[in-house]
Amino acid sequence: MVGERVADVIIVGAGPAGCVLASRLTEDPERTVVLLEAGPDYGPDPADWPADLRNPNAVWPESHPWGYLHAGRPADDPFPLPRARVVGGTSTINACFWLRGSAADYDGWETLGNPGWSFAELLPFFRRSETDPMGGPLHGTEGPVPISRVTEANLTPVDQAFAEAAETLGFPRVDDANGGPVQRPGVSPMPKNVAGGMRMNAAFTYLAPARGRPNLELIPDALVDRVVIVNGHAAGVQLAGGRTVHGAEIILCAGAFGSPAILMRSGIGPADHLGDVGIPVVMSLPGVGQHLLDHPILDVFTTATVRPDRAPTAGSLCPNFLKARSSQAGEEIDLHIYHGQYFDEDQRRWVLWFSISLAHARSRGRVRLTAVDPEATLEIDHRHLTEPAELEAFCDAVELVNALMATSPLTEMIEVDTGWATTWRMREELREAVQSHVATTYHPSSTCRMGPASDDHAVVDHLGRVHGVAGLRVADAAIFPTGPRANLHCTVVAVAEKLADAVRRAAS
Repeated sequence: MVGERVADVIIVGAGPAGCVLASRLTEDPERTVVLLEAGPDYGPDPADWPADLRNPNAVWPESHPWGYLHAGRPADDPFPLPRARVVGGTSTINACFWLRGSAADYDGWETLGNPGWSFAELLPFFRRSETDPMGGPLHGTEGPVPISRVTEANLTPVDQAFAEAAETLGFPRVDDANGGPVQRPGVSPMPKNVAGGMRMNAAFTYLAPARGRPNLELIPDALVDRVVIVNGHAAGVQLAGGRTVHGAEIILCAGAFGSPAILMRSGIGPADHLGDVGIPVVMSLPGVGQHLLDHPILDVFTTATVRPDRAPTAGSLCPNFLKARSSQAGEEIDLHIYHGQYFDEDQRRWVLWFSISLAHARSRGRVRLTAVDPEATLEIDHRHLTEPAELEAFCDAVELVNALMATSPLTEMIEVDTGWATTWRMREELREAVQSHVATTYHPSSTCRMGPASDDHAVVDHLGRVHGVAGLRVADAAIFPTGPRANLHCTVVAVAEKLADAVRRAAS
């Protein structure tokens, strides 16, 4: 398939979206697919993979990094933006949270001019992706991704106290965080793509069944420079170093940072920026790299030591969590409260930590090239909290966490550490502290936004096809018109499932 041979489909990026597409498209033995990944491949046997990429009990931001940094930060105070350069993509290093978001999120996508993207129309693809023992009309039971939850009996005393304190503050217990189309406040077990104590990343769930198919060629360590466009049609991709892989259709699944970068290096994007970098314009699409969305976070922003008689026997990563509504939200939730426990070797004590993710954020950033070289760093600016309501939502959330720690039975189990999160006095002081500590939940999206051709900043149509360039699609989180109220893995997989169907229909 490499060289002058032409594959039916070239998929760029073997993260969750790319693995879904490679698996589904090669179910047709007559369709040849090349899957390109810039990072390494550790093969079909999970035992051969690095331990961190199998371990679901932590986030691994320093593993297999692309080296992305937030723009505008001093060298002695960097702001890393982790993405994983490896087969399986960022599903190999994330927190394994499998959250779907709200029906309103996807109904909003359709309202923005994307037919077929309502919650009702996307739900079959959510269901197709998962095997969830909760069952019922909103869950799949035969999909590639196994979903599990920590049972009440396996919660630590502090985890149980977290839920009881939340109930005391008016948050009902909800058995299934994905059990309704509307996301309302409540405390729930965290659904995770974990089975047998192992992280079920996209290489283990979707790619594994396809690896032996003769119509799939997986090429790791293959950094894509640009898409080759001939007479307005994508004809292949050029790799760093100059080699060309030819294909009848190209699907970018390089993520919210990588996909717009490849488009811009291909001459597709904002004409003024391409001119500044020295790239000839093939198709002027002002929205490429714009509208970058994220869920900002206050990460481990406050901690408390656990009283020795309540110490757990093992660490935990958000076995249950709280969905909450700030004063800035309407019926839907806008906050996720995460917690966990770890053993602090210096203190020789167990520590309870809290993080707050703003699950409904609208501040828009952007992604830009710094050079033509595909190895060059990108200029990424999230512009977190430029929407004033987001700052107020975070302040509300800090107050909520402080209230949780002061509520029985949790308060009797911990000794609250001092620090800005518990010692602020005036709201303005809290605002300043939040602004100085905000980070990222690693949920970038929307840099190749889906929308009709009448939308000047839309990059792809409702089938993922790049406006004005035949044979070229984007099929990852970059196309989200808005960000869902959830961690992105589940939605990325459902979107890729839906677009795999679109590719198959187009070829039939």
